[in-house]
Amino acid sequence: MKSIMLIVITLLLAGCASLPDTTTGDPEIILTNVKFDCVRSMFMNSFINQGYTLRNVSNTQIVAGKTTTNSSAFWYRTVYRGPAEERVTISLFPMDTPNALRVASSAAYVSDPGTASEKVFASTGTQEDQDRLTDMKFIIENQCRKQPDIGKTEP
Repeated sequence: MKSIMLIVITLLLAGCASLPDTTTGDPEIILTNVKFDCVRSMFMNSFINQGYTLRNVSNTQIVAGKTTTNSSAFWYRTVYRGPAEERVTISLFPMDTPNALRVASSAAYVSDPGTASEKVFASTGTQEDQDRLTDMKFIIENQCRKQPDIGKTEP
């Protein structure tokens, strides 16, 4: 009975979390004057350092997952009764503005990851997730800053 109450309280608290005020509704930031490959490498290294497995890496997207330790993920067990996977997707979108990169993050719980019966349950980003990504913006822009081309003249 106590475990059911804990799950209900967790779900209620999750429902009270405020959503980020972005165009996608997911956490996102805009980076300026950065090297694209450096930004992608920083996210990949961050995932690996946190125990995630890189599921897919392309020019515009990084997908990483790890077995969840979140008690509310109990609801996402299905066919094989194994633990769900927390899956995070980072999307990298070059913007129309020169040297600007839009980074959007989305998350999901995945039941039966890597099987034919895999099911994805999208998770809504919170303002706390947005704040965490915003805090990373300064670090990323400093680490991945494009250096000006010295000696080159513009026509």
